[in-house]
This record gives sequence, structure tokens and C-alpha cells, in this order.
Amino acid sequence: MHDLWLTPPDKPEKDLPAYSLGKHLRPRSRKISAAIIGLDAAIAQKTREHLYTMSWDFGKLSVRDLGDLRKTNVEFGIPLLRELHSSGIIPVLLGGSDHLFRAQYLAFGELNRQINLLHIDRRIALSPAAAQKEVLDTAVYRQGTKKSFHLFHLGAQQHLVDPAIRTQMAATSQEYVRLGAAKAAPEELEPLIRDADLAGMNIGAINHLEAPARSGFTPSGFTLHEASQLAYYAGNSDKLSSFGLYGFNPEGKSDTEVELTASAYAQLVWYFLHGIARRQGDFPVSTRGLMEYVVDLPEYHRLTFWRSPKSNRWWVQVPAKKYRGEERHRLIACSYGDYQKATNDHFLSDRLLMAFRRHG
Repeated sequence: MHDLWLTPPDKPEKDLPAYSLGKHLRPRSRKISAAIIGLDAAIAQKTREHLYTMSWDFGKLSVRDLGDLRKTNVEFGIPLLRELHSSGIIPVLLGGSDHLFRAQYLAFGELNRQINLLHIDRRIALSPAAAQKEVLDTAVYRQGTKKSFHLFHLGAQQHLVDPAIRTQMAATSQEYVRLGAAKAAPEELEPLIRDADLAGMNIGAINHLEAPARSGFTPSGFTLHEASQLAYYAGNSDKLSSFGLYGFNPEGKSDTEVELTASAYAQLVWYFLHGIARRQGDFPVSTRGLMEYVVDLPEYHRLTFWRSPKSNRWWVQVPAKKYRGEERHRLIACSYGDYQKATNDHFLSDRLLMAFRRHG
């Protein structure tokens, strides 16, 4: 089914230990939960060398390595990713240049609903106007569509971002969390990530020492431990159905820098798969099976929060004025802290207020 787009990967080494991930890939399995795909063959192969040696701790999760994309242009990759999505297969993409992140999100572009796009990077790859030069421009400035992409951005470093871009994001109701705020309360990032349909992480968001084979010289960023937690959150979200890594650039780097960065890529993939393997299946397509909590708020009269007994995760229902289709049951991921603030302080976070304006 995928031969038109992909070249097969090299087989894992035969002497891998029995507990290794490389020994648990299922090359002939018809049912696939997640598929590893190289967007850059050399980078993907180097990542596989580290990933295959890591332990298998994913239970009955069915993972296949489908190989590498035959052509590295956006238009070529979109049909493959669309096919995987329609088949319920989560692609785990190993890329170099982040231009193919455009293919990752455009594969969702024909769905007749708003798509929440998560991008993690040290800078916001967006132009102040619709210049179509940056990887996020096509999503934010997309024209002629009934539904649009909504951008969540994590990890931007304020000294690297043009103030005009922050102004433009506010004007178009896009959201971002700066690196400092993200590191100060990483647990508060989980609901935001849980609301995303797809995620792309540029390793430029990680501090230079732990992922040195990339462009530029920016020492600050998430630690690899923190980035792995974000990857786990992404994998653990029942809603998220596509994950990509970008930014690995081995050109001009030492062997040590390349190996260290490949190992970082592999670790991020491992934690993403770890999250998938521990999904609770409680994404609320409806409110059935959820616990209801009603809070009286002066501005909204009554606001309904929902909690999953399976995972103890929380959602809040958009107080929509019109009750039709998706709008009636639109639930926004939130935290227990959001519920407590609403109950005790009659206060809602800026993120929830923005979500109400967007969906209400």
C-alpha cells in the first residue's frame, strides 16, 4: 500500500537483545498503530541505530518501520500522510529541514473541522505578513477554506522572535507559550498538548549541549528530559494522530555531535511511543462516561467541567449559544487547576477564554 511513496529500511541487526525495540517491530503485521517514517533517509537511518537498541516497553502496541520517503518535497508527502491518517495509523516522522512539517499539517487540510497544530521550537517560524516564506505561514494565512488551522506554539525564546510576529499571532488568535513560562509549569502544558491534532518538534527547542547537530548557536532551551515529557504528553493524547521531529542537521558537525543528536531523536521517539502505549481511550467524542461538575460563574451563569475516571484528566465544555453538530459537545482540555480556579476564584485562564471565543 505504501510502496509508491517509500523505500524500505535496512533490517535491524540480528544481534540485538531480545528486549530491544528493534526485535519487536512487526514487519508483516496488518494492524499497525504507529509507523516510523524517514523524511530524510540519512538522518532516519542514524536515528534507527540508536532507537532499535532501546528497550521495548510498549506492551501489545503494533509498531512498524515503513522506511523512507522517496522524494523530499511537500506535495509528494501529503498523500502518504493522508492515507495513514485515514487508516488510523500514527506516523512518527524523522526529518531534517522542517519544510516537510508543511506536508505533515496539510495532510489534515481537507478535514471539515478546525485542526489544532502544535509546533515546538525556539523561534516562531511565521512571517509578520502572508509572505509564504516560513513553514507556519501556509497554516496561519490559509485562504479560501471553511475551517482553518489553529496554532499552539511552545518554547519560543523572546529574544529570537520579531515582536511583529507576536502582534500578528494575537490578531489571528493563535497561541504561544514562551520558554520561560513553559519551563516554570510544565504540567500545565499537558492540556494544551492534549488539544492538538498533530505535533512537530524542532530540536532547536532543546538546549544546544544535548542536541548539538543543528543549525545556529543557541545555548538555551528545554532540557532533553523536559522535551521527552512533552513527547510523552503528545503520545498519550488520544486526539493526536501525527508526530514529527525536525531540525537535525549533521552538516559540518563532529561524529560525537551527530551521534548525540541521533540519540536525542531516538529518545524523543521512544517517549512518544511510550505515551501511545499508555493511552486511556478517554478522548471525549461525547460526554458519556465522564463525571460532570457544574460551576456558577457570573459571566457564564453555569459552566460545565468534565473529568475522566479512567485518567483523572479534565475538560471544560464551551458555553456555545447554538446547539448543533460539533458545537454542542465541544470540549476543551484543561487541568484540575483550571477547575479549582473557576470554583474558588471565579477565574478562567486566558487559554480557556480564547478557546471560548474561538468555538463559542
